[in-house]
Formats: sequence, structure tokens, C-alpha cells
Amino acid sequence: MSLEFVGEVWEALRNHIDFNERKDAADTFVNLLIENNYETDEIKDAFRGDREILTALKDYIAEHDIVEDYDEEVDEEDEDW
Repeated sequence: MSLEFVGEVWEALRNHIDFNERKDAADTFVNLLIENNYETDEIKDAFRGDREILTALKDYIAEHDIVEDYDEEVDEEDEDW
């Protein structure tokens, strides 16, 4: 399944998730993507404009000690938010 379609599904559903629960939903969503063999770089590119997913991905990377240049990119993007 393409990440483009997965992104459309997330976008359609996220508005129905209570704002206070979106972080947990995004964490679960990112974990599901990783478990289904999507690479962190692919997820980052596909969800570039989605703060909740990017934050969940950053947390996943930190939790699993994945070494990437991702942290710097997200920090730069955080300044724009």
C-alpha cells in the first residue's frame, strides 16, 4: 500500500480524533507503519506537513536509537510552526 494512500487515510481520520488523543494516535500510527516495513525516511517525506506524525516519528527514532539526520530537520521545521 502506498504511503500516499495511507496519508490520505490518516488525514481523513485525524479530524475525528479528539485533539488531546492525537499524539497517542500518531504514535500508534507511526509504530504500525514501521511494523509494516515502511522506512523512517519514507514516512518523514510522506508526512512532511503533519506535525503530529513528524513528532511521533522523531520520538520513535529517539526511543529506538536510530541514527539519522532527522532530528535537525524536525527542529528546523519546529521553528516554522
